Amino acid sequence: MTNTKKRNLLAAGVILCALLSGIGTTMAYFTESAQETNVFTTGDLDIGLKEPEWDPKDNDGKNMYPGYTVYKNPTVKNITSDKNGEEPCYVRMIVDILDGDGADVTDSQALNLIYKTIYYDESFDGGYDKKEGTSTGLIQDRIPGYSLSELAAYPMVNPLWEKDTARSTASKLVYNYMGKNGDGILNIQEESTLFTNVVIPIDWNQTEMKKVGNYQLKVTAQAIQSKGFATQAEAYRMLDEEIKGGTLQEIRSAGVN
Repeated sequence: MTNTKKRNLLAAGVILCALLSGIGTTMAYFTESAQETNVFTTGDLDIGLKEPEWDPKDNDGKNMYPGYTVYKNPTVKNITSDKNGEEPCYVRMIVDILDGDGADVTDSQALNLIYKTIYYDESFDGGYDKKEGTSTGLIQDRIPGYSLSELAAYPMVNPLWEKDTARSTASKLVYNYMGKNGDGILNIQEESTLFTNVVIPIDWNQTEMKKVGNYQLKVTAQAIQSKGFATQAEAYRMLDEEIKGGTLQEIRSAGVN
C-alpha cells in the first residue's frame, strides 16, 4: 500500500483501512484482490489489511448452504518501513454486519445466527502474505461440514483480540489487538488474524438460511502509533476524536492481495 499524502498530527500516526465482502445465497459485493481501501494516515505509520484466502473468482460466499465452510482470514500487518527506527502501534478491527443493501442488520435473530457463522481456528497456517493456507480443524469444503456442537469448540475470534464492549453494538463489533503479552503492541512486520472461517452449520435448515439472507461483513482496521501515549485506552480516545472530527486526511489507494 502506497500513501501519497501525509501530515503531522500531535506526533501520532493514524491509519484506517477497510475490506467489504458479501455472504449469502447470492452475492452482489465481494472483497476483490484489487479492493479499494480507505486510508487515513499521519506520520510514518503504515498498516495493511488483507484476507488472502477470500477469493470471489472461486465463488467464495456464493450459494451458501448448510455445511458450507470457507476460509476467510482478515489479517492486519504493521508494514511500516524501519528506516526511521521502530514504529510500534495499537491496532483494532471493526466488523460491521450489513445486509445486502449495505445497511446495518438490526434483526436480533438474524444477528445471533450470523455470529454463529464466524470462527477462529488456531491451526490455520495462512497469513498476510500467504495464500492457500490449510488447517487441521475447520477445513474448507469439508463434507458433510460441521455441526453446532463441533463448532462450539472454536472461538468466534482470535483470543489475542479482545472485544471492546464499550464501543461495540449488536451490528458493529470492535476488537482491540492485545497480543501475547497483553500490551496491545503490534511491531513492524508483525501481523495478526482476527478470524479464519465462515461456516454454515449443518444443523441449519431453510428457516435459518432465510432469516440470515444475504449479508456483508465489512472489516476495518484502525491503527495509531503507540509512542507518546501512556496507555492503549488513551491512544484509542485520541483516535476516536480524530475520526469523529474528520480531521484526518483521506487517501484512496488500491490494496493488492
